[in-house]
Amino acid sequence: MPNSEEWGNVWKGMKPIDFGREPYMWRFYEMLLGDYDFRGKRVIEMGCGTGINTILMAKRGARVTFMDFTRDSLDIVRRNMEREGVDGELVLGDILDSDFRDEFDIVHSEGVIEHFTGPARQRVVDMHAKAARRGGRVLIIVPHIGSLMYRLGKFAAEKSRTWIHGREHPYTRNELKKRMGRTGLDVEKIAGGELFFAFGWMFSPLWLGDGTILERSIRKPANSKVFRLNYDNWAASRWGRVLGTVGVKR
Repeated sequence: MPNSEEWGNVWKGMKPIDFGREPYMWRFYEMLLGDYDFRGKRVIEMGCGTGINTILMAKRGARVTFMDFTRDSLDIVRRNMEREGVDGELVLGDILDSDFRDEFDIVHSEGVIEHFTGPARQRVVDMHAKAARRGGRVLIIVPHIGSLMYRLGKFAAEKSRTWIHGREHPYTRNELKKRMGRTGLDVEKIAGGELFFAFGWMFSPLWLGDGTILERSIRKPANSKVFRLNYDNWAASRWGRVLGTVGVKR
């Protein structure tokens, strides 16, 4: 289970994000969602972190809600919203205790559900689906167990006590699809990403302790050619560091 104190330390002191050019993760979101019209749509991000992707949705006309179990994360989101001139609801709470039901057009998370094990591993996906309205989309991005470079770097960082992302239990494509299906979601798309970026994780013990590197990686502006090499191709789906999926609620 995620630890709020550990994650508070990750987000504490992080500077507001510069939203000049769009980062790679947002481009991955766009690829997964296709030609989606955000205007007037209700969106919630569960385990919002910096909130960067939801703020970009707000700038495209969505009505947004941010949920996290650390005040440090919500403080970052608040500062980022003020900087970008957008409004949104901030909710302090645990995903597993969420009361949201049939409310949102998009429910999404990135780097969240892999922190759960046992019965909670399915329940956290269930809570995403519960919050979506019928016909709404659930978008989830997780670490991919097929990425050897990520797994080796994670192992080395854990052994050297430089790992800062809590206990992560990465997903296979089949597990992700099955858990989405069990909770009443029809999987619309599943794709891999961060193929070549995964090599950087081999050296994660050297850079994880530097918060400025984490900030730069979150907001690194996307290059179109580099994006095509790293996301939504055959190799990325097999060996990329992340898997992204979109399901539609029945």
